[in-house]
Amino acid sequence: MVGRVIQAAIQRHVSKGLTIERATLAEPQPYEAVVRIEACGICHMDLDGPSLCTLPAVFGHEGVGVVEAVGSAARVKVGDRVILGYGSCGTCPSCTQAHPYYCDQSWDVTFGGRRLDGSATLQDSSGTPLHAAFFQQSSFATHAIVPDHCLVTMPQDIPAEVGASIACGVMTGTGAILNVLNVQSGETVLIVGAGAVGLGAVMAARRAGAGEILVVDVRDDRLILAQELGATAVFNPRMGPMDAWVMTQTGRGVGKLLETSGNATAFASAIASLRTGGHMAYAILPSPMEEYMLKPMPLFEKAARFEALSFGNSVPHDLYPRMLEWWRAGEFPVDRLISKFSLAEINLAMERTRSGDVIKAVLMMDCADAA
Repeated sequence: MVGRVIQAAIQRHVSKGLTIERATLAEPQPYEAVVRIEACGICHMDLDGPSLCTLPAVFGHEGVGVVEAVGSAARVKVGDRVILGYGSCGTCPSCTQAHPYYCDQSWDVTFGGRRLDGSATLQDSSGTPLHAAFFQQSSFATHAIVPDHCLVTMPQDIPAEVGASIACGVMTGTGAILNVLNVQSGETVLIVGAGAVGLGAVMAARRAGAGEILVVDVRDDRLILAQELGATAVFNPRMGPMDAWVMTQTGRGVGKLLETSGNATAFASAIASLRTGGHMAYAILPSPMEEYMLKPMPLFEKAARFEALSFGNSVPHDLYPRMLEWWRAGEFPVDRLISKFSLAEINLAMERTRSGDVIKAVLMMDCADAA
């Protein structure tokens, strides 16, 4: 492989940490760009990557950076500052009709480890191809190669860590409120889980003018933050059944509900918290391989709508710029979620993300000691 030598965090073993190693990035194809990564958020899908992908692999899918090289037909230019959106093929009917979150080849572009033509984007110092192109970026590295249609330009004055913090989890929560549940002014919404997805939903619901924003989590520190970000009532299920608390708060259950906890017990209790005709959206990425017991009868009895999320049904080119403008206006304080780490501290950042001690860890690629 002919290309540039970079530094990448490589996961070689499921039970061991990542190692920072030299690797070689492929030359960009016509509709691709090479991006020098400034910052990259850590998402729970990066933690679960080893259970979904072949190792050795390079993860990371919340990158922000500057375009350093482009293919012959790329629609971005050298010097553009960009957020790296999620992968999509760009050519299937869903993609061409502005629904890339329903891409026909979503699994392959996200977890396949190669370009869609089967070629590798990254190899290690021994010449062995790595499982890369994670979400079509693999941005736990100093540089990434990305399809140009997945890149969204970002203003120069936005801090890199802010751009990196919105790219997946926060976008999913925001999109769930705006695009899926369509929360309107004065409505009540229940958000289960106060991680990046859930707190993104809290901020979006507050901005949408929701009347009551109910938040449930097992960590009191996150419940306090949720209140500061807009929650009107919070509950720790260690104090009792969530659905009983919801009925006390509402008298009849909630009409709109977002479940993000990835916990089977919370999942069942969330269904019990719905009112008749309610709408439940769920994003269970923290535990994607856990088996849930889903009983259709409670949903049937309530004539409830039950919907899985795909990136919050969000189009990055539409939602990212709006989220950044809301942040600039002080209406979307996503920086309250961020803890910064250097690339060399990636294992610490991953550990603290897994433990829940940080909500949105962001790797700063040019910072020797960001924590």
